[in-house]
Order: sequence, then structure tokens, then C-alpha cells
Amino acid sequence: MNPGFMRLFEPVALGSRTVKNRLTMTAMSTCFAGPAGEVTDRLVGYYARRAQGGVGLVTVEEAYIHPRLPHVKNALGVYGDHLVEGLKRVTGAIHARGGLASLQIGLYFRQQFNGFPRYSVSADAPDCAAGCKELTVEEIGYLTGLFADAAERAMWAEFDAVEIHACHGCLVAEFLSPFWNHRQDAYGGSPDKRFRFAREILAAVRKRLDPAYPVLFRISGSEFTPDGFTPEDAVALSRQLADHGVSAISVSGGLGHVNHIAIPPGSVPRGLLLPIGKRIREAVNVPVIVGNSMTAEIAVQAIENGAADMIGIGRPLIADPDWPQKVKNGLLDEIRHCLRCNQGCYGALLDARRPHIACMYNPESGREFEHPITPAGVSRHIVVTGGGPAGCEFARVSRMRGHRVVLLERSGHLGGQIRLAAVPPAKGDFAKMADFYKGELERLGVDVRLNTAGTPQRLAEFKADVYVFATGSEPVRPPIPGVDMPHVFLAQDVLNQKANVPDGPVVVVGGGATGLETAEYLADQGRSVTVVEMLNEAGRDIQPGIGVREGLMRRLADKQVQIICGQAVKEIDAAGVTLSDRPLTGVGNQTRILAAAVVLAVGMKPAAAQPEGLPASAVWFRIGDCCHPGNALQAIHQAFDLAIRI
Repeated sequence: MNPGFMRLFEPVALGSRTVKNRLTMTAMSTCFAGPAGEVTDRLVGYYARRAQGGVGLVTVEEAYIHPRLPHVKNALGVYGDHLVEGLKRVTGAIHARGGLASLQIGLYFRQQFNGFPRYSVSADAPDCAAGCKELTVEEIGYLTGLFADAAERAMWAEFDAVEIHACHGCLVAEFLSPFWNHRQDAYGGSPDKRFRFAREILAAVRKRLDPAYPVLFRISGSEFTPDGFTPEDAVALSRQLADHGVSAISVSGGLGHVNHIAIPPGSVPRGLLLPIGKRIREAVNVPVIVGNSMTAEIAVQAIENGAADMIGIGRPLIADPDWPQKVKNGLLDEIRHCLRCNQGCYGALLDARRPHIACMYNPESGREFEHPITPAGVSRHIVVTGGGPAGCEFARVSRMRGHRVVLLERSGHLGGQIRLAAVPPAKGDFAKMADFYKGELERLGVDVRLNTAGTPQRLAEFKADVYVFATGSEPVRPPIPGVDMPHVFLAQDVLNQKANVPDGPVVVVGGGATGLETAEYLADQGRSVTVVEMLNEAGRDIQPGIGVREGLMRRLADKQVQIICGQAVKEIDAAGVTLSDRPLTGVGNQTRILAAAVVLAVGMKPAAAQPEGLPASAVWFRIGDCCHPGNALQAIHQAFDLAIRI
């Protein structure tokens, strides 16, 4: 065991149970259940794999307690006795791999998918429209019973603990927070009255379960919003819950639709909740769990400094279920770190086109039940051209399957566009992907040849069985008069510091992700920046609702970056650009903007990948951006899918 992290692997008492270490997987919706909340093979395989990786307590995602109120598509259910046998499959799989299992139970009215009427703690809650129904005292009692029923089913299903979801804007959180709760009766007003519903749920659950059965509450340490739930509220609530028999307090934070701290993107500081966790821990005599995207180094400091008894790990276990074992054994360089991009996981919950969560660069996540990586029937000689995300993923998986793999990369490093993605503010985590692939390909024995172009002559010399082209994409230079002038630069050259951008105002042409991130990068250098976007809205290629786009747009506004939409650059000259408000043809009203430099960020096109001079018996494929420019998640998953078939 790595002595620097020993504190993380000490056992912890949790009610009548003992958790083998201080690590708990926090509840995260997956959309892996069936259409009526039933357990599936995909869901069982996913949680079994997380337990196998060494986490002490696996908190299975929030299960809905009323048959008409799932909170996400394909949510897990615990609303009926008929679901218990399926849930036993989950607990059995976790127990068989040495972990304890907890089930989070909860209820949303403001986040549901089947047209059920909107009920709320208050009819005038911030997001309540006309017709919103304020819960009556009788209805509150009915819902309290549903929580008790669900907790009892969790015990029948052999879960070792049950966790009440009371944060992130769920119904219990609505009662707790003055942001939502404007009631004037016994359930609103003072903190003690706002906390009443939570106390009644705890009492009802305790009445149904064995006295020592662990019952946890997941609360906000703060909602980080005006008039919301405060750290002082969190301390007071924790005291009350501890006095009424709770077994542990799990601390989260934020309001997902307001400030995106609950599932933080890369712009949110790591360990943000630790000071609040410490205050709660000093006020109660039960274990306190704190998470919110901590590294192993921050986690062990939190234990040593008394800020937490246990560490909650969420998305890092989606990215790498072996995170606990790798930390325990000192293999930190082998961890596939979560990038906090929110694209594969949180993004899937909000995108109706995607059936369930995934991870940008762990394509196995959610596919564990398929056992997709198996030894190849025949070991083949494979040559991969291109060391970006797609090429690296294909080489990694192919080598794991027993193929002999050579990877050619024309530059002096692996990573491709991902290295540029790590340059803008709040994006530094992306460099960890390139580091991961570099380490994995070396560990697996892939023959990586840097500064080596995949020319037809060189490819023919290998006489390989399979050739895979992952040559990526290259920036588009639009046919704008003046585009070739010396003060016009590509965004990629700005980010990799190849461009010597002169002092003075800068116009960025293109308001997609690359243009906006480059604008922020330049603004941080003290430059005056204007972004021009032809479409009616900037950032349309960044998924809304997951915190990345919202945070970026807020920071750009704070840094006084001007964004002009619905206009096209008609001409570039030595002193500026001319815009047209009729982007279809370029006629119409024209506006001139002064600029000492112009930066182009108008999209990408496939880089050349011609299968010339290959042996007649060889087969070849294209993957990633050289097929169709997209994002890293698409490229990596496409590469994985090809690699498991060859």
C-alpha cells in the first residue's frame, strides 16, 4: 500500500456495518434501468465493476419512490415490491466483489418526464408556473410514507444502507431551502419548520428498519445562491438529523440548474465543500462524507485535517472504476482521470437522443455486461496513423486484445487536438487524457513512433495486415477577402503559441466552442476581444445545462468580451473587419470593427488520409475526425468500437 494514502483505506463504522475503507461511490443517475425502473444486466454489470475496483461503499443511484415520478429517463425504481428481486441482483453483485451497497431514494416533481402535475413546497416557488400545486399537509404525510416504504424495500433487497436524497433541488431540498420554501405553516418559515419534513421522513424510515440499520442523508452544504440553503442551515440540519438517529451525513452543494456546483465542471475549484464539511463534522457525532471532484491528494488531506470521515467519489469512478485500487497501490500515473467535461455522463441525462450515460474516454463504462474487450482470435499486425484521441484509443484496445500495433505520429507528442483543448482557462484537466494515453501505450507495449509521418512509402514498408487512419482534422480558412493577411491567425496557432498576436483589439471570427475559448484565453492576456458569430447564438456546439457553456458565457461577460451574433465577416483589411447583418449573401447593413489581429475559428475539415500504396491483402479503416470532425467522445467511442471487432 502507498503509505501516503493509507488514511483513505482505514475502515469506518457506519451504523451496524463496517465499511472497509473511507471511499464511497456517490449516487449518480445512469439511465441504465428499464422503462419501468426495473434492474437490467447493464445496470448490474456497471455497479459490479465499480465494487470490483475497491470502493468501500457503493451508493446506487437515486431510485424513484412513486411509479409516476421518475426523475430521468430509464431511472431506477423502488416504488413497488415487484422491484425487490431485481434490486437483489445489484446488491449480490456488489457484495460478491467485497463492497457494501447503499440505495439512494428520492423524489422530484420539478424534474420528471411523464406529464404528472407539478407539485411544490410552495405554489410561488421560483420555477413554478400557473397551475403549480402547493402540497397539503395530508399530501406531505402520504409522501413521507412513500419514503418509508422505499427504505423498507431497500432493506428487503439486502442493501446495507439507505440514503435519503435531500439536495440539488429535489422535493426534500425544496422544503429545506428558503429559495423554494415560502410556506407560512408548520413546514415553512424558521429553519426548524423548514427541516420538519426531513425529520418526519427520518422518523418514518427509522420506524420501519432495524434500529442499527444505517440511514444516511445527502444534504447541501450550501446552495451557493442568494436566499438559498446556507452553511449555517447545513450545520443546524445535521445536528437535528444526528439527534434523530441518522447514521451519516453526505455533503454535496449547489443548485444544478442555477450554479452547476452539484456536478461541477472544470471551472469549479476542487474541494470547494471541505470547509463546510469540517463545520458539520465538528457539530455532529456521526460520519461525514464530502465529495465534489477531489483528487486523491486532496482527499487524504481532507481526512487528515478533519474535514471529512469519508470521501465521496462520483464521476472519477465512471472514468476509472479502479481508481481506489490504483491509489492504494501507488499507481496514480495509471488512473484515467475524470476531466469534469460532463459530456458523457451529465450530458446524457439532458439529451433525449442518448439512451444512457457514458464517459468521454472510457467507452467500457456502462458496457461492462458485454465484456467487450476479449482476446483476438488471430493476432494481426496493425499500423495506426495519427496519435490523437481516436488513434490512441484504437491502439490501446487493439494491443490489449493481443495485436501487434505500431502507431505513427507526425508531431513530437501524443494527444492531437486534446492538447490544445487543455490550454484555455478552466480546461487544464484535458491534458490528463493525453498523459493517460501516453502512459498506457507505453505500459502495453505499443510501438509508438513520434515525429514520423505516415507517408505511402513508409506505410507500404510495414506490410501490415490492417491500416487505420486517425489523422484528425485541420482548420478551415473561409473564403473571406483579406483572410491571408499577416495579422490573421488560426485559433489553433494562437492556443499553441505559434502565432505572434500583435497588441491591440482582437476580433475572433466564429463563436463556437473553439472561438469562445480562444477569446477567453486572449482576454486573460488583457486584450480587448470581440467575437463575431454568424448564427443567432454563440456556443451552440456546447451542450447547454451541464455547466460548461453557462460557466464559459458568464466568464466571458465578466471579462467584457463582446459577442456579436447574426452577422458575418464580409472583409478583412489591415485595420479591422467589415460585418454584414445579412449573412446569407453578405449584403445589407455593414458595420466596421477595428482590429489589430483577427483570429479564425470557423470549424474543421477532415485531414487527408489516403490509403495509397498499401499491400493488396491489407484492409484499412478511417476513424475519428478524418471521417467527420466531431468531438473527442465521438472519436474515441468510434475507435473503441472498431478495435473490439478486429
